Amino acid sequence: MSLTSAPARVTLLAALSATTFYFLYKSLRLRSLPYPRTPSSSSPTRKSNKIIFISQTGTSKTLAHRLLRLLASNSFDFDLVDAKDYEPEDLCNETLVLIIASTWDEGKAPTDSRFFTDWLAESAEDFRVGSLLLKQCEFAVFGVGSRAYDSTFNAVAKDLSKRMKALGGNEILPVSEGDVDSEGDVDEVFDDWSLKLVRFLKGDEVVEEENGGFVSDDESVEEEEEEESEIVDLEDIAGKGPSRKTGAQSNGVSNNSNSNGKKNMVTPVIRASLEKQGYKIIGSHSGVKICRWTKSQLRGRGGCYKHSFYGIESHR
Repeated sequence: MSLTSAPARVTLLAALSATTFYFLYKSLRLRSLPYPRTPSSSSPTRKSNKIIFISQTGTSKTLAHRLLRLLASNSFDFDLVDAKDYEPEDLCNETLVLIIASTWDEGKAPTDSRFFTDWLAESAEDFRVGSLLLKQCEFAVFGVGSRAYDSTFNAVAKDLSKRMKALGGNEILPVSEGDVDSEGDVDEVFDDWSLKLVRFLKGDEVVEEENGGFVSDDESVEEEEEEESEIVDLEDIAGKGPSRKTGAQSNGVSNNSNSNGKKNMVTPVIRASLEKQGYKIIGSHSGVKICRWTKSQLRGRGGCYKHSFYGIESHR
């Protein structure tokens, strides 16, 4: 028995020795090789600030170029972007955005830039987006319009300011408004706004005149509370709906009931909230709204994860 087991033991010992020498050799060789160089995390890629212009006749574009030169002369680096070429979803990644916006027909933005303004409006009213989307973004808005259209004078600039603040953006200067119908007004107001902007970026204190448009913190809080009180969150509807009185009852049937006595699934409170968010009410039971990602895909700007991962084509 010992004679037959001796060769096996020798073979096993030789195999173990060879394996040990092999791993020892690999270990020494790996130690002798230089470590691969990895990109330094201490110098992240620097993002440029943005000047976004919304222009129809070229006035806002001209002012944007003038602002770009002024900022460059003061060693501030900005990228100039046309709103029609800018993806608004990228706003949450920006740190400073300056917007020069023209108001066109019926108080709206020029047609080719309307996707930018519509996206902001829809996002600000969409409870799913929240009020912290632009919390890291500082911004300022200059409006170009005509006082001949009194009710819609610089409506686009004012609306952009309102929407960006609703999404958590920090407005560093109040909206400034230029009038193209008053000779020299646009240039004068724009130059004054630009100089205030430069002083702010340099860290100097910018003091606004009494009628310059600044709003106190207390007034701002009151306005936010008013806006919040006007909007009914869907999460609150379930608890608030039954306690609301929407009208007098007739023949023992409430306004929230069908003729057969059954309650409508869409109460007046829910209906008002959904219609305010752009939903179309179907019968007494549901609401329908085209998803903003579907709208984006219809414009050729890409869809959401449902299309990317699952191939769902809701735009067709």
